[in-house]
Amino acid sequence: MFPKTIIYVLLLVGLTSCSQPKAFHPGQSWQHFVQRVEDNYAYLDTAPVDWPALKAYYAEQAKLVNSEAELVDLLQVVKQFFMDPHFNVGPLNADDFSVTPTGSDIWATQVDGVYVIERLKAESAAASSQLQVGQRIVAIDGHTIEATIAKVFGETDSPLSDAHKLWAVNVALGGLRNGARTIDIEDDDGVVQKIHLAATYEAINKLKEQPALVVKEFGTIGYIRFNNNLGDSQTVDAFHEAITALSHTQGLIIDLRNTPSGGNTGVAEPILGHFVTQKTAYQKYRVQTAQQHYTEAPLQTAFVRPTTPYYAKPFVVLAGRWTGSMGEGMTIGFDALGAKAIIGQPMADLLGGINQFTLPDSAITLELGFERLYHVNGTFREDFVPQAPTPCDSQSEPDCDAELVEALRVLGR
Repeated sequence: MFPKTIIYVLLLVGLTSCSQPKAFHPGQSWQHFVQRVEDNYAYLDTAPVDWPALKAYYAEQAKLVNSEAELVDLLQVVKQFFMDPHFNVGPLNADDFSVTPTGSDIWATQVDGVYVIERLKAESAAASSQLQVGQRIVAIDGHTIEATIAKVFGETDSPLSDAHKLWAVNVALGGLRNGARTIDIEDDDGVVQKIHLAATYEAINKLKEQPALVVKEFGTIGYIRFNNNLGDSQTVDAFHEAITALSHTQGLIIDLRNTPSGGNTGVAEPILGHFVTQKTAYQKYRVQTAQQHYTEAPLQTAFVRPTTPYYAKPFVVLAGRWTGSMGEGMTIGFDALGAKAIIGQPMADLLGGINQFTLPDSAITLELGFERLYHVNGTFREDFVPQAPTPCDSQSEPDCDAELVEALRVLGR
């Protein structure tokens, strides 16, 4: 029989050994990351990266990290090269950028080497500020544009295209997670003005306190706008009530311009069902797995089934920079179901249906688009671009919603 003191010592040793964290091996974790991307990411073949070169460069950088947190930071830089809002690495912390496009309210473009505001998200901190479309952006949170790009891409030596630089500016315009922002704009006389903005998520969180839908009538035309809630099952009931109330209208506008967080088919399909009288295809997809590349997978079809009441009048859909994921799926779905027009700007390009992975022996998470999504006509979903509206006169109609005006015109009002 063992003495009690020996038993206590053995028990203590056992507990101590069990509580010790597993050793961190950055090289192994990097290889796990690469393997997950190559096995599961259905958009790797069309990604805007030289993947072999990028992989080789960051394999060397991964050898220099000393902790799991440092590797997460490195992988978050790598994922920026893909310019895919659905490609995410976690866990996130307060020093990370807001998730695009949910955590953004300004969209910039590049004109003759200068970054200018192209779009302000409606009912956001940016839209409520002195910022205006067309203004030149010269600094973000105290950093020059060059320094901003370097910050987003982690001071990389890997080459950056103009598209990557523009992506970095748009990521930075969303600010750090839950952090206030300062945007410096320059007028035609070279005068720089600092604009202070609240965190982007404040406006998103306020939406949760509002009704699921905005429902209006413009004469004989009905209007329904979603408030970033395509993942909430209550939206299905709200839409049923709205479409019932608007059944007397002669046309309908469906506004998907504020759906950056996406949603799920459990919400989207019953809504689409109000516009069909029989089982109808609304999108197609291929699934990639570690065993089968998406190009070798069968092309499958997603269908909607009729939902009452059926809306038989013409309808137009509005989409744009903050139409994301399931919002994009609904947009191409409505196009397949016979929308009279899809009006707006290029959408958010959240690529594919996503799956989440946890890298072995770590807490690092990875979200990837494993489903390659298609319009029913066989083209990639991300290639679909809404019809651009006729611009408003910015001087005589400063608050004009060009897309809404165009939709009303198309519907004959």
